[in-house]
Amino acid sequence: MRVYFLLFCIGFALSLSAQPDQSKPNILFISIDDFNDWGPSQLDGEPFDVDTPHFDKLADSGILFRNAHCNAPSCNPSRTSIMSGLHPVSTGVYANAHDWRTNEVFDDILLLPEYFKKYGYATLGCGKIYHANQETENQRKGHLSPRGWDNYFPSFEAQLHVQSMPDILPDRGVGKFDWGGTGKPIEEMGDHKVVNWALEQLNNPQRKPLFLAVGIYRPHMPWFIPDSFYNQYDSVDVTPPTNPKGWDDNIPASLLNRSKRFKEFAGKRGPSQGYAACMSYADYELGRLLDGLKASPIAENTIVVLWTDHGWHLGEKEHFSKFTLWEESTRVPLVISLPGGKTKKVDTAVSLLDVYPTLVALAGLPENGDNEGQNLISIVETKTDLDRAILTTSSETYHAVRDGRYRYIRAVKAEALFDHENDPREFDNIAGNPGSAAIIRRLSKVIPKYPHASMPKKK
Repeated sequence: MRVYFLLFCIGFALSLSAQPDQSKPNILFISIDDFNDWGPSQLDGEPFDVDTPHFDKLADSGILFRNAHCNAPSCNPSRTSIMSGLHPVSTGVYANAHDWRTNEVFDDILLLPEYFKKYGYATLGCGKIYHANQETENQRKGHLSPRGWDNYFPSFEAQLHVQSMPDILPDRGVGKFDWGGTGKPIEEMGDHKVVNWALEQLNNPQRKPLFLAVGIYRPHMPWFIPDSFYNQYDSVDVTPPTNPKGWDDNIPASLLNRSKRFKEFAGKRGPSQGYAACMSYADYELGRLLDGLKASPIAENTIVVLWTDHGWHLGEKEHFSKFTLWEESTRVPLVISLPGGKTKKVDTAVSLLDVYPTLVALAGLPENGDNEGQNLISIVETKTDLDRAILTTSSETYHAVRDGRYRYIRAVKAEALFDHENDPREFDNIAGNPGSAAIIRRLSKVIPKYPHASMPKKK
């Protein structure tokens, strides 16, 4: 009898230990690569007929930051910034070739998963969270570090799977900028495998609160997705708005020379259809992930944050790609969904740098003094602050500042100022207009006088 009682006690204790820890909220940290504002109608992007119902539903049921911007307009520096809580001007990580893992600035700070692990979280990651792409084995690993992770899928040697591609590629001569259906089942898509793994983790109760990072790779190029998603846009007009004649007449040439990339695609339907289809595919995988969370045992105690690393041009300002400091490249979808369903649309300018300290505060953890961003909770609770200005940087001499009304871009001996209230597509440079000097002085205060020099590329 005593033996049975002892076994009962052991079994009861084990069952308790297997229950998820409800003392702290779980965090579902979702990144979508290259996902701009085309689809979400709440972001007023162009065009509106790109189908993203799952993002729209999340935005409607959470806190949507309608004026959110990346810290750098390319994958690696943007992702390094959000994961470290440090701005590129503090680290010198401005470009995809700058491998943060070789930079001693990061030696003494705690990365986002490290911080949550320090305070008792199980930390799991999958897909593209740090910079990577699908082309080669080395690139699939990218700049992933094991720091802070309990486990990573597909592995610590690969953030990404080998991409699903058509057996015969179209002969368009456009290299990475290619598009179409794969002719393959959806189960072969790397994002599908990543979401499958994430769903398994959501249904595998942890004894600790869970920090789960999920990186969805599409709509990153090349824009090949299962045929049904591509064919969805066969008869849909997804051509970007055209650029008016003379749009660049009063913009300094040194600023324009930094864009106008692949402008031969301007007005072409094919790339836009491929990108739009990839947005809808990414949204489909997002929907599977959110549905899985809803059905999981941790659904009632999980904070969801969804972000993308930068925007994307598809012909706007004669540019295809990212890498610019225009609105199309710096503006990012950012949503935080809280248990209890608080909803709000926030128009104050915010930055991806603000995500780290906000999640720490929402989880009830002590502040991380190394964070350079701001906890967004107070911003959510107050009225719109048109003067809050945030910095996006492309190099130590090339910066953009965005507040609730203006965008200011500055390079060496060149500047431009745009008034979004009257010029939302940023065609009319008013930097030389009467009254603009005071605006420029205010926005210039955000630009550091001595930003960190660009770190050397990894040899």
